[in-house]
Amino acid sequence: MKPTSLKNLTGFFLLSLIFGFFIPSIYENISGTYIPVSLNTAIALIILNAALLYWILIFRNRINSANQKNKDFLKRKTPPHPLVSARTVALAFAGSRAGTLIFGFYAGLLINFLPKIELAPIQNRIFKAIVIVITSLVLIGLSLWLEKICRIKESDDEPGEGTSFA
Repeated sequence: MKPTSLKNLTGFFLLSLIFGFFIPSIYENISGTYIPVSLNTAIALIILNAALLYWILIFRNRINSANQKNKDFLKRKTPPHPLVSARTVALAFAGSRAGTLIFGFYAGLLINFLPKIELAPIQNRIFKAIVIVITSLVLIGLSLWLEKICRIKESDDEPGEGTSFA
C-alpha cells in the first residue's frame, strides 16, 4: 500500500468543501430553515480522537519495545500480529480520509454561514462547526501519525541467485 498523499487528501477536501458550501443553501431553499449543526458530531469526534490516541500510544510502545535490540530478549514485548498491523494501517487510512471529508464539509458550511454571521441561529451553528473543524483536523493529524508509525523501513537486502518473485 502506498502512503497517504497530499494530492488524495486535497481532492477529498475540495470535493467535500463544495458539498459543504452548497448543501446548506439547498436545504434552506427546500425547508425554509438553516441546516442544523449537531454538537453530537463534535462529541463523537472527541471520543474517536481519544480512542485513536490511546491506540497509537499502545501500538507505538509495542513496536518500539519489540524493535529494541539492547533489551534482554525475554523482556522484549512481542511485535504486533501482522493482521493487527494491517488493520491499524487501514484504521489510519480511514481516519485521515474521513477526517478530511468532515473537515471539508464543515469548512464549506462555515464559508456559507459567514455572510449571515449577525443572525443568532447562525452564530450558534458557526461555533459548533468550528469545534467540528478543529476536532476533524486533530483526527487527520492522529491518523497520519499512526500511518507514519506503521511504515516499514525499506529493506536493503537484495535477493540471492535463483530467487523467484512468483
